[in-house]
Amino acid sequence: MYAATPQIIDAKPFDDGFVIASTDGMLYWTDIDGIHLDSVNLKTELAGIEVTDGSVLAVTPDCMILKVERSGKSSRLCRKQITNNADKVVGIACSGKKTFILTAYGTILSTDDNCKSFTALDFNGTYFLYYDHTRFRAISASDNSIFIAGIHDDGTPAVYTSTAGNIWSERTLTYTESGQTLSLEHQPLSMAYDSRMDRFVLGCTDGYLFYLPGCSHCNSIEKKSDTDITAVAFNSTVGSFPCVIFFTL
Repeated sequence: MYAATPQIIDAKPFDDGFVIASTDGMLYWTDIDGIHLDSVNLKTELAGIEVTDGSVLAVTPDCMILKVERSGKSSRLCRKQITNNADKVVGIACSGKKTFILTAYGTILSTDDNCKSFTALDFNGTYFLYYDHTRFRAISASDNSIFIAGIHDDGTPAVYTSTAGNIWSERTLTYTESGQTLSLEHQPLSMAYDSRMDRFVLGCTDGYLFYLPGCSHCNSIEKKSDTDITAVAFNSTVGSFPCVIFFTL
């Protein structure tokens, strides 16, 4: 069943533009200025998308993975059973030859054989002695890093990073403003990798972007809107290097 009001939940760079996913199963291809070019209706609720080898990988909240072509052709790669029926997928990301799927409760599924087999990591169960329990909301990846983001039980934001998806470290979410060291207070809702600047970017509540470069001392924050940022994407194939951002209604 779809959400009562469809929401944009993910966006990724695609060729010289973007591909955008909404909760009601729609994929929209746009040019670099966000002008609509093509669309495909997958007729199923979506949790996230990733672009790989010129195709879109779309994942549903119950972990069905679809491969979608811009022409409208789609095929189901698999449906992976989630152990806890109350758990839901929140996103998908590719790093190198690996595909990672993240659930709200912290299960990280990974595959490197076109979704024929998966390895599962229970993040909260594995790291309960080291990190506070986290409810996850977003995942993003570059060729050599994977970032996952969510909130602790007290509502404070949390981000973890890994190079291969096996060992995870918590990322510092402090930043300097007007000579003061502050901590991020806004909750992450979405995330993207900015390849031109080699940094990850959180889309947060209250319209903030939080920038996570390689050096944690260089974290920074920027106000973009008064409403929550539900999807963010960067495209490095054009000189102006545009960013596309979507907000809750």
